Amino acid sequence: MGVRPAHQLEGLTTVQWQNTRSHPTGDRARPHPARQGARCALRGCWDRVTRADVTPELSLRSRVQGGSAWGSLNVALSKLLQFLTTLILARILAPEEFGALAVALVAQTIALNITELGTTASIARGDRNPDAIAPTVFTLSLVTGALLTITMVVTAPWLATALGDASATPVIQVMALSVILASFASVPTALVWRDFLQKRRLVVDIGAIAVTMLIAVPLAMIGWGAMALAWSRVIGQTVSTIGYWIIVPRRYLPGWNRVELPGLLRLGLPLAGANFLAFILLNVDYIVVGRELGPQELGLYLIAFNLAALPSTVLTTIIRTVAVPAFGRLAAGGQLAALTPRLVQGIAWAAFPVCAMIGALGTALMTALYGERWAPAAVALLGLGVFGAARILSELFADLSVGAGRTGGLLWVQAVWLIALIPAMMLGVELFGIAGAGWAHAVVAWLVVVPLYMVTISRVLGARVSAQLWAFLPLAAAAVLAAVIAALVASLVDSPWLALIAGGLSGLLAYLAVTVPVWRKLWREARAVPDQPAGA
Repeated sequence: MGVRPAHQLEGLTTVQWQNTRSHPTGDRARPHPARQGARCALRGCWDRVTRADVTPELSLRSRVQGGSAWGSLNVALSKLLQFLTTLILARILAPEEFGALAVALVAQTIALNITELGTTASIARGDRNPDAIAPTVFTLSLVTGALLTITMVVTAPWLATALGDASATPVIQVMALSVILASFASVPTALVWRDFLQKRRLVVDIGAIAVTMLIAVPLAMIGWGAMALAWSRVIGQTVSTIGYWIIVPRRYLPGWNRVELPGLLRLGLPLAGANFLAFILLNVDYIVVGRELGPQELGLYLIAFNLAALPSTVLTTIIRTVAVPAFGRLAAGGQLAALTPRLVQGIAWAAFPVCAMIGALGTALMTALYGERWAPAAVALLGLGVFGAARILSELFADLSVGAGRTGGLLWVQAVWLIALIPAMMLGVELFGIAGAGWAHAVVAWLVVVPLYMVTISRVLGARVSAQLWAFLPLAAAAVLAAVIAALVASLVDSPWLALIAGGLSGLLAYLAVTVPVWRKLWREARAVPDQPAGA
């Protein structure tokens, strides 16, 4: 996640290392005039726009702040476009067509997250020279991606039937193409992550999502159904892959280094295994709901889950744009353990009230946003909102472990999570339908997963369990209080939109009033965090 040369290259960024490698004196040779003109024509404007995000002299704090700002803007715009796309498509397509998409997503999502066997984390951590490891990582990604794509295409009929919707077979086969496309982007994506190139990433991500929307909506309007969703995602992935190859400062071809392989797999395989189990976990509900309740209920549940997951997805994506490289450097400097309770408290303070509002205002949300025919999905939102808060903490704990270079514990946590969730999900769906699926997630996450992660972080970093616990428990209580207030206020209003606005504002204001000492303390501590050089 090769050994870095033990001379003047130590501590240089990717761009610096390349310049020194090409020109041992440290001075750039003057390019041929024709080459210089072509380079200016093709890349001059782009470099002027994006030069700030690769400045090597920036401190770690500056790079994290810049990456977080651009990453936050990226996530906000991306999720807005995705949300608008879903809103439009929900008015065109029937719930069962979203159910077919959910079935295909089960296979695709799991495959996408194990295509490089977790080895891109070795690049993203930022403590290694990518020249030594990137070619091998690229080869592993391509081979694994090709095998997974073939497997998805061949087994699609069996997967669709096993997941409760045989009509999803062609959707799975089309979406399998996105897996091999994503494998070509694995190393460029890791380099963007490693060097905090979030300004460049924004352009690529927004462009890919916009293309996806522009393809999906017309195809849905002419009757393509679930295939409109499938083909639009494949085309969007194509745009994304090309974009990442364009924006990285250096590109690598496939290669092989047997010396580096054991180290890559030692860090990567536990992470890949944990990712594999994590995405099975996040799709067990689709499997059970699809088999037990059918495509229509699965479509309703998919929309509810995506809505409930929105705050956790946005927040964890923003954090992940800078977390692993920043945590890797902080761990190397011995500062990560002391900062862990602050990180937990800060993220919990931001996330818990939003998750609580989603649960408390479920009926108003579904009716106002998607229309009356999607209102039955609201019964799943209360449990899913509670689960979303636990999921955010779990993602933070996982990133802390990866940043510390200790991924073995993640695999065990995910295994226990899966073992506990399967029977809980089956019982919950059997007794309470899609509402039971949401509560199964919430109960297992809070009573099993979060405690296990706290113990894991205690062992990996030395951060005390009690300090982690008290960082978020008072905030959880404040969020519950805010949810009760929001639900009571919303119940007094007939209009879904007015109920949503009145309930949401009253709940959030109550939460802010109760947690004034916390956010003041977080602000003071954030300003007092020591800075350090950015390093690799």
